[in-house]
Amino acid sequence: MDQEELINAYLEGTLSPEDQELFEKLLEEQPEYKKLLEEHKKVKIAVTLQERNDLKAILKEIDQEEKDRQKPSSPVKSWLFSGIAACLIVITGFFLWINLSMNPGEKLFKSYYETYPNLVAPTVRGDQESTLKSDAFLAFDNGDFENAASLFDRLQNEAGGDYAAFYSGICQLELGRPEKAIPLFQKVNENASQPDKITAIWFEALGYFLLNKLPEGKSLMTKVAASPGHPLQNRAQEILEKLK
Repeated sequence: MDQEELINAYLEGTLSPEDQELFEKLLEEQPEYKKLLEEHKKVKIAVTLQERNDLKAILKEIDQEEKDRQKPSSPVKSWLFSGIAACLIVITGFFLWINLSMNPGEKLFKSYYETYPNLVAPTVRGDQESTLKSDAFLAFDNGDFENAASLFDRLQNEAGGDYAAFYSGICQLELGRPEKAIPLFQKVNENASQPDKITAIWFEALGYFLLNKLPEGKSLMTKVAASPGHPLQNRAQEILEKLK
């Protein structure tokens, strides 16, 4: 296995426990490997974020095409269109009311929060072996965040690992419990790689925003904004501009 394959296998969580232990020892002994790992990780996060943006653009285009096809051409269709329009006005008014009722921190959270993808143990159809780790990520990938949070907490207690605390924190944010998420993100070590500490700080800051604790969130977001080359740096700088 060459250098590229080794790093990719580590990021995808496909190394055997023995190989993973050897690789982590290699990271400690040879700084150049750690640097390469960080570069690969940043690229992977950036690609994931770009794919999400591309998907949003595609969905927007499909939505516009659907609207163009649904232009009314008869009295019945006109009546139906009017009814749909009225419903949309009511729904839009409802969501506008919700948006106006949100505090500044909640608005920031809603604008910038996205579920962090599973970059540790991608769920593969047909996998036969079931472990606590695979079960936790399967629940996470299926959107069963309550069950996933419980499984990640068990992982923390039984095996440790920064990723278990981090993904448990993501689950708590998904469940609207930032007060439980914040301490979990704080457990991620400075030298963590899956995910990195700066990413954990980003979500910790968003947790404070959801609680409308703007000073705490701003202080943490400053650290993300001061991380050159990190995929979340520009977003953090954008948030800080809004908080001026």
